[in-house]
Amino acid sequence: QSQTLSELVLGPSDICPMSFSFIAWMCISLCGSGHADRPGELSAVLTEISQRAHGKHCEDILQTIETKMGVERKEWIEGQSAGFEAALRPLFAVLPHGNTGRLSPEMARYALHRVFVDARGWNVNGLEESNLHGVRNASTLPPLQSILQGQVPPEVEAAFRQCFATDVGIKDLGLLAASLDELVHQEVLQRAKNVFKAKKLPMFGHIDLKQMQEVLEQVMLSYICDAAGLQEEEREKYLSGKLDIREKYPFWPSLQQFLHSLQVVMLPAQATRFHFEDLAGLVKELNQHYGRWQDGECHVLSKELQDLEAQCPGHINLRQFYSSHLHQNKWQFTESVQYLRSLGALEESEAKNPRLISTNYLLGANNCVSTSQFYSQCCVNQCDAHLRRLEKAVAQAEVPADDLQAAITAVLPEPEDRDGLLEKLGEIAKRHGGKVTLHGLQFAEWLHHAYPRECPAPKFKDQPEELVNHFESRTHMPSTFSDADMEAYLDSHNVAESQKCSIPWTEEVPNDPNVPLQARRLQEDLPPSGGSTHWWAAFAAVSALGSLVTARVTRNEMNAEAPTDPMA
Repeated sequence: QSQTLSELVLGPSDICPMSFSFIAWMCISLCGSGHADRPGELSAVLTEISQRAHGKHCEDILQTIETKMGVERKEWIEGQSAGFEAALRPLFAVLPHGNTGRLSPEMARYALHRVFVDARGWNVNGLEESNLHGVRNASTLPPLQSILQGQVPPEVEAAFRQCFATDVGIKDLGLLAASLDELVHQEVLQRAKNVFKAKKLPMFGHIDLKQMQEVLEQVMLSYICDAAGLQEEEREKYLSGKLDIREKYPFWPSLQQFLHSLQVVMLPAQATRFHFEDLAGLVKELNQHYGRWQDGECHVLSKELQDLEAQCPGHINLRQFYSSHLHQNKWQFTESVQYLRSLGALEESEAKNPRLISTNYLLGANNCVSTSQFYSQCCVNQCDAHLRRLEKAVAQAEVPADDLQAAITAVLPEPEDRDGLLEKLGEIAKRHGGKVTLHGLQFAEWLHHAYPRECPAPKFKDQPEELVNHFESRTHMPSTFSDADMEAYLDSHNVAESQKCSIPWTEEVPNDPNVPLQARRLQEDLPPSGGSTHWWAAFAAVSALGSLVTARVTRNEMNAEAPTDPMA
């Protein structure tokens, strides 16, 4: 009688997935005969059955990686996966999941997206927010393992596919994240090897510090040329120095400084000769720090946009946006109306006075740089910091309105129009059984109204954001306006801006197909229930270099509000 139901049914051995139905039937039988006094254990034992069954074929992933990719790559992936698990754990705790503690593939996509953006500033191909959010039919999403871009052996991809067939555990997702991280590392190393070959440098001999710097610069130049979509002949001219890369990327000298400082921090102080293995260590650090370092320029751009605001925080009259280019030397603000609309960066409730949504613009694909095969380097969503604080404070997917209001007051800054927004929060909860879905579209919209300079407006149309070249290929329209185009726009929209800031909520927006709204949040609000790519991207060199040195000293310290870095 002292034996638990789990021990009685499961015993110490692993469970074959094929025996799940039989054991589930046994559990029900036992609960109906002699163990009915312990009905609560039925749920627990079924959970354990599921976890063991999943664990059986998810354990095969590492073995398959070792067999097909080699011990060294397997050890890298296994070592990195622990860090990714730690970064994923807070999201697994707060995102909706079943009794097994595992996430649906859709929720797992969101969690993985958040971790890569937080830790690296990577918008992973296949995990872009617009692909994740608001999709009604989950079967239209590519499988999770597709982020590996077919660059692992078919047997490894098949092992991931089997593991993710129904739901996703934290260890499984950590392994997938680490596998992608390893592929990115290999990608950069391959570019470095190509540079060694082109410059006839010895792969197994020595190189000096100047040659090391040249290799790193050539690797970064190759990414810049790729993202610029340069043809081979023009690309070679930039790589060889016959054309000045500052024509495409004006702040190239700042990037050179960053690469030099990376060497100073990572390489032995008095060393004069280096091996390719030393370069591999630099590449690892480059992958770890570059995204957060590059995001410093996003903060500069955010301040420039804020200076253009009038009545509405986080919103800029489009006339002012184009006028700043023509008359204030804001040469980077050139995106066409059509491209801004495709980014979801226009608020058009007043047709004659459209406004730029500055946060959506900042986070748009137009501001992504260093496109690799696996990801684009984009601005970090500052609203995720607010979500992290709330996730930690409430630790649940659906929150009673009063509890959420208390958490907001405790951990977030004072919102715009506090009283009106707290009332709105109550209205959202009332429509959903008294609770607010933390990762739902309506709360995302609430966050945008509360913190318009940090939180993007949610978008409700399933259309992925596009890089400039993809937009132009699809639409056969330019992504930028010429000066003449901007002058024509100013002439045709010569209407005084309203003195009242009135940004409508979703239910107030007419169902007009010309009002392009796309979903940015993964999870639909649940029903009531009991349970030109910008080559202006300057880097804030002085502060960033200081941050790099500080990061090396304090890389194992955890700030309660900072994202976990899997590479730390």
